[in-house]
Amino acid sequence: MYRRRRDRLCRRLLARAGGIRAGRTYLRARRRLKPESITDADPFVRLWIDPARIDRQVRTASKRWGRVESGDWDRDAIPFEETTAYGSVDAHFRRDVPWRETAEFEQYRERLEAGEQPKGCGTEAELEARFEELDTIYERIATDGYRSQPELWAERPDYQRDVFYKWDRTLDPRLDEITVSIGRDGSIFHGDRGDHRLAIAKLLDLEEIPVLVRCRHARWQSIRDELSAATRRSELTDRTRARLEHPDLRDLHGFDPSSDAGVISVPNS
Repeated sequence: MYRRRRDRLCRRLLARAGGIRAGRTYLRARRRLKPESITDADPFVRLWIDPARIDRQVRTASKRWGRVESGDWDRDAIPFEETTAYGSVDAHFRRDVPWRETAEFEQYRERLEAGEQPKGCGTEAELEARFEELDTIYERIATDGYRSQPELWAERPDYQRDVFYKWDRTLDPRLDEITVSIGRDGSIFHGDRGDHRLAIAKLLDLEEIPVLVRCRHARWQSIRDELSAATRRSELTDRTRARLEHPDLRDLHGFDPSSDAGVISVPNS
């Protein structure tokens, strides 16, 4: 409870101080003080990846931006298609099961009966309306393709503002993307946001979606650090050479992944 309140206060202060820009400044300062726990990557830059690549879900030790975590959290993962959110989305859109009869709705109903307000809802009617918004999201993605949050805010600010401020809390509304974490070997796991949107993207067999990286394993971060320091491909270990095409590494090098030649790297941006 103490950590949640502390993190919530920190987000509010950073939002008032300048949102994303303040967040970047804060994380750069933290990295100088504790480089082992903060990534060099800009956590607010989106990666566009194939949703099929995100096949497992994991809960990391931290939900804060830009974190580097050691330990075995990346080994404690479950198949994404076995999650309640995916199962409920699949049942509704593929088998026409009403939202009220899905497993996830039942879980939220139990929370309502226990006196909670899941998703900001105080009644079953409000909860059902919240789930029915997923129908609109599904149709929009199927018709217009998947849009990033900045694109959606630019196109429909009034609608986005109503949805965001009613249900969600984060540093900046444009950060309400699907979040992922990257394990020690580069595996990409679903994180703590956007599970319904990821499920929809999978059902629609989309080629790519925007995601934000919440957390990286310390061993994966060591690969980023190695690439950042290298000036020639010959300086890289075999472990790093084998991962040059990973979407989280493309911003760090100009090496040709298909060649063993010592291609000159481009400067880091």
